[in-house]
Amino acid sequence: MGEISIYDPRTMGKLIVRMPKVKTFIRNTFFRNVQTFDTKKIDVDMKKGKRQLAPFVHPKIGSETIPNSGYQTNTYEPPLLAPDKITTIDDILARRPGESLYNGKSPNQRAVEKMQEDFAELDETITRREEWMCCQTLFTGKIPVIGKGLNYEIDFNFTNTETLSGTKQWGKSSADPLGDLDRWKEKVQKTGFVNTDICLMGKSACAAFLKDENVQKMLDIRRYDLAVIKPRELPNGATYIGTLAKDNIDIYTYSEWFLDDWTNAGKPEEKPLVPENMVAMLSTEAVFSMFYGGVPVVDERGKEIGIAEGTRIPDQWVKRRPPRRFLGLSAAPLPVPHEVDAWHIAYVL
Repeated sequence: MGEISIYDPRTMGKLIVRMPKVKTFIRNTFFRNVQTFDTKKIDVDMKKGKRQLAPFVHPKIGSETIPNSGYQTNTYEPPLLAPDKITTIDDILARRPGESLYNGKSPNQRAVEKMQEDFAELDETITRREEWMCCQTLFTGKIPVIGKGLNYEIDFNFTNTETLSGTKQWGKSSADPLGDLDRWKEKVQKTGFVNTDICLMGKSACAAFLKDENVQKMLDIRRYDLAVIKPRELPNGATYIGTLAKDNIDIYTYSEWFLDDWTNAGKPEEKPLVPENMVAMLSTEAVFSMFYGGVPVVDERGKEIGIAEGTRIPDQWVKRRPPRRFLGLSAAPLPVPHEVDAWHIAYVL
């Protein structure tokens, strides 16, 4: 590209910014109970009932005492998220993308605009991490916390999983997708005391499901526009596939990815949030929470430290030689499943 001549008339075209949108289908659908705390650790009481029957008693003997339901207290420490952005003199002296070549903005105006954009970008990175944490909680029952100086795992002791093998895998000779869904639904009813009403399928699992002959007969794909198979895009990243009327289960897929830059730091890889061969039987009746722990902060004078409570904690500070302004946004989120038997995960391919 040649140099710009100041004598040639020029027009600045419209700036096009194409960034991946943040999708939060899992967090907003299931982890809707949001609570904030001003402590580093959070205690969660988990109570599980029993299907105990009332005892028969003789009218002259009177009532019979039944044991109280117990509960278990688990302590979790929400991991800290703290991305920041830097603004230098070069950032506010140079023309910003889309800015006029000659009737430009002042350095202060550019600084304010960059601050707004940086805050939005930092918030998006935290939101993406929250969605990833929610997916890890549901699909594996564990949240791996890997970062600089960090390598541990938050384990919710989830065991409601199954891996199909041999000819029982979907798409093979002995596959029975509808029977599998019925079996998993009944298991959740028995162990988790809730009815599953959402079936989330990975891309390959959904393709194998829709190709199954028994599924095609039940859903009547030949009357595609009139029957219960009516795929449509939803605003938060999910695609509604259809409904199993017999069990009143809505089927969805979820097309969203994340950048895995820790498994192989030298070659970051985009991976799907929902594994392609996975099927999740979920219930909107189950109790899930999004807890936020306290975030350590320093006051503006830089002399006192404390704990801030909230879902997002903004901060800014300056350094000299060279002059730089740092803009930070912190959060300590923790998705918590209060009933670890209230959903089921299966790998079908």
